[in-house]
Amino acid sequence: MSTYTYITPTIRCDDPRMQRAIDGWLGLYEACYVMARDFSETSKVAEDESPYAMQSAQRPQPGDLIAALLHGASALNEWNGAWVLGGGLAINFYGRERATRDVDFFIFSDTKALDDLFARLAAKDLRHHSIERPSFMPPDALWWWVPLQYGLPNAAPVDVDLLVASHELMAFIHATGREAKLQDTRIRLIGPEALLVLKLQAYRGRDQEDAEQILRLQPALDRELLMAWVTKYKLESRLAEIETRIKQNPSRRG
Repeated sequence: MSTYTYITPTIRCDDPRMQRAIDGWLGLYEACYVMARDFSETSKVAEDESPYAMQSAQRPQPGDLIAALLHGASALNEWNGAWVLGGGLAINFYGRERATRDVDFFIFSDTKALDDLFARLAAKDLRHHSIERPSFMPPDALWWWVPLQYGLPNAAPVDVDLLVASHELMAFIHATGREAKLQDTRIRLIGPEALLVLKLQAYRGRDQEDAEQILRLQPALDRELLMAWVTKYKLESRLAEIETRIKQNPSRRG
């Protein structure tokens, strides 16, 4: 049997929760990356070749994924504004192992005051998306979504999303963030209560699974804080549904 050689760079940090999150996030992503690459190489036919630059379906290299995170966080720290990291890495930080291929930052700011931030991001090779354009997301204008990319033109790009707002929900998301360090870069992660509220709001299939695992794996949630925001956004029935699942199958993990 041949020995598998990892292509993901070794990342070390002093925070054990962040170390576990990074190892899970990148390890699972590498498995998906290698399987997709191997499948593509064995199934490719001549008609698949395109004369038009890089295909959007290509997966970014695992090393570029972590570089996008570190470059983005570094630019945000230099900007010195209020931000937290959400998305797949935050889910991994709170115990649910999940692979994702993008990076999500939540920005507490007026949407018209971002020029300095964009300049700092561009200086670290995070630039406006080559196809997608900023827009409100979702349609009820909860966030101003700014899609960026890292890696072009030399590699398949990593999607980096900025979700920008100055309303009270974003203030809550920022105020309850958790500090961590990755190598020498300060990372501020969304807090578990805020992450759970967002999952209950979205409530798609994966969001329900994420919400269930947050409740299972984070027994020290600030229940009073959580219920204040669940009640504010009328999410009580969704939370009750997830808690019923847990009671019916208390040993389930995944």
